[in-house]
Amino acid sequence: MTPPPLRVLVVDDELLARSGLRELIGHDPDLECVGECGDGQAAIEAIEALKPDLVLLDVQMPEIDGFGVIRAIGAERMPPVIFVTAYEEFALQAFRVHALDYLVKPFTDVALATALDRAKRMVREGQLQQLTERLGSLVGAIPRPEYLSRITVRVAQRLQIVRVADIAWIEAADYCAKLHVGATVHVVRVSLGALERLLDPTTFVRVHRSAIINVDRLKEIESDSSGDGVIVLADGTKVRLARSRRAAVDRLLGRAF
Repeated sequence: MTPPPLRVLVVDDELLARSGLRELIGHDPDLECVGECGDGQAAIEAIEALKPDLVLLDVQMPEIDGFGVIRAIGAERMPPVIFVTAYEEFALQAFRVHALDYLVKPFTDVALATALDRAKRMVREGQLQQLTERLGSLVGAIPRPEYLSRITVRVAQRLQIVRVADIAWIEAADYCAKLHVGATVHVVRVSLGALERLLDPTTFVRVHRSAIINVDRLKEIESDSSGDGVIVLADGTKVRLARSRRAAVDRLLGRAF
């Protein structure tokens, strides 16, 4: 029986590049383009929602670059990746060392077809663990970029930019996250875990499996009879503090003060 086509997600901040990749994928009956994204945040949302078999991932994108996408998803959960890049030479050397596929812009149709054929073979032959280990090693070898400073949210038919520093706390909501900014709550289709890996750990700390707080908005910590605690934010909001997270909060406050 013929196996189903591999589901491919295209991620590139250049519209023409996405169109070209999508067109070339459409010529291969073994592949199906299930979506395209123009930035890192949208890519994280799409990977978590669509669970593609393969991602064509641009390295250089504003705010959240390709490596940030992988860090947010986690190398152990990231689908196999073909990098599409015009990156510096040290990164290309890292790609070669870890034997990951990459395409340097501008690339030819033949180069893309060769990379896709190699990726299809590895996926079909069940070499996902090997791909995951290589991906984790590669991401660990690349210097960490600046942490997330802005998040794009959809408000009605508009896109609005939220400054991360304005977020008081973040609440898990199934596979989404609620950003509490003053009296306003924005929902983004990104998991709490993905956001946690993109935020500055000296400012944002996970206080419960379902909550992250901005320590700059922390007013006090209350204890309760269960052994857990309650975080009180500057505006009076109370957020549960799990006993297992108390040490992390205490360490962060110790560094802050």
